[in-house]
Amino acid sequence: MKRTQTRHTMRRCYPVVAGVLALAQSCAPAEVDEGPTGRPLRERAQIRSELNLARVEQLLLPAMRAADIDCWIIMSREFNKDFVLEYIEDNRENTPGGHRNAYIFFDDGSDSVRKILLGTHLPRGSRLWDEMVSYHRGEGDQGPSLAPILREKIQELNPRRIGINESRTNPMADGLTVEMKKFLVDAIGPTYARRLVSAEPLIVEFLDTRLPEEMTYFREAAELSKRIHWGVLDMITPGKTTLGDMRWWIYDTLADLDIDTWYFHGLRVHREGSERLDADSTVVMPGDIVNNDIGVVYMGFHTDYKGTGYVLKPGETAAPEGLQQAFANALRVQDAVFEVARAGIPGHEIKTLSEEVCEEWGLNASVYSHSTGVGGHGVGAWMNPAWPDRYGDRTLLPLRVGAVYALESHALTPVPEWGDQVISINTEEDVVLTESGYQYVVPRQEEIRIIGGAANR
Repeated sequence: MKRTQTRHTMRRCYPVVAGVLALAQSCAPAEVDEGPTGRPLRERAQIRSELNLARVEQLLLPAMRAADIDCWIIMSREFNKDFVLEYIEDNRENTPGGHRNAYIFFDDGSDSVRKILLGTHLPRGSRLWDEMVSYHRGEGDQGPSLAPILREKIQELNPRRIGINESRTNPMADGLTVEMKKFLVDAIGPTYARRLVSAEPLIVEFLDTRLPEEMTYFREAAELSKRIHWGVLDMITPGKTTLGDMRWWIYDTLADLDIDTWYFHGLRVHREGSERLDADSTVVMPGDIVNNDIGVVYMGFHTDYKGTGYVLKPGETAAPEGLQQAFANALRVQDAVFEVARAGIPGHEIKTLSEEVCEEWGLNASVYSHSTGVGGHGVGAWMNPAWPDRYGDRTLLPLRVGAVYALESHALTPVPEWGDQVISINTEEDVVLTESGYQYVVPRQEEIRIIGGAANR
């Protein structure tokens, strides 16, 4: 059933310069075809709250001990909230992060982590924190301050190794700003400042580990991604629709479904006799291959998918055999990665091994996959070259059972019907690693989607 006139899509058209109006076909909300719509917002928040509580209770202590960190301090403040907190906080109430807050997790040797929040704008009704202390009305030389209560708490805990969120190599472990680190160092004093270490290994372990129940909701995110993939191809009117029209259809549909995206959508056309076309002004024409690259954010889970369609020419009922073979070659690259992907192998080695298999199979291919799930370009292993200034240490990380990856790759194939023009068919599917190898989160695209005619109407 179509959903219309949600709070996101009730828009008005206001008078603007005539030249700008000419660029827009209408201000009407995009139609959303039948398919998954996601859960109501209240239910999403309740589920996220339960998942975060479960993650902290089940995963945080083992992650801290694996990293040999007995105290983890996350410093954060409003308008610059640390990314990691999204996967820790009780999300029934979305707090702004406080003026200056310290989120402290301490391993006292028991079977659970002590959870202490010092700050302002403390969450009401939270079930997460063992202790919350507000300095909102405290006294001090410069008025209320986090510094004295933070200093007192760290002296009380007397931690051996204090993890902080700074990392040269991993953006999701680098949420501590320069000034907030200065504030922390000044507050706790030189003795404890010498005990500060990067929390990167703790964060990777904590965020890259999936609870089994999380996969239900990641699968929902994947199904929503696929719905948008097919919808944006099916809305094309050959000779009229532009890539810009497709882009804004995606944004309108995301708004109608109350979900977000984590990057600017990749839309491109392969056309006989032309280089790849990706300008928003590009009009989709009969005979074109259309590729989209779309990822959504749903209940904190990030997806990353590509989809491929072909626009029928008059009299055609299927894509030319050469294009079908090009797509089949791209799928074989995925098969090659499935052959070699196993837990414990570093990401850059997976790239090398899978491309060697492709060469044996006669494929001209490239593999450039990456962790996903938490962050679209995720916190875990990347199947890319070991280039530390670009990818950090993530290409050195091993694949781990239960982690989610975006299997991204392409194959180059000459197309006889296009005068042996070589085209790149890019594919991307999300997979989860099991003890026996990869499994698709939802079924992969097995053939080129047909655009035009009666095939997809």
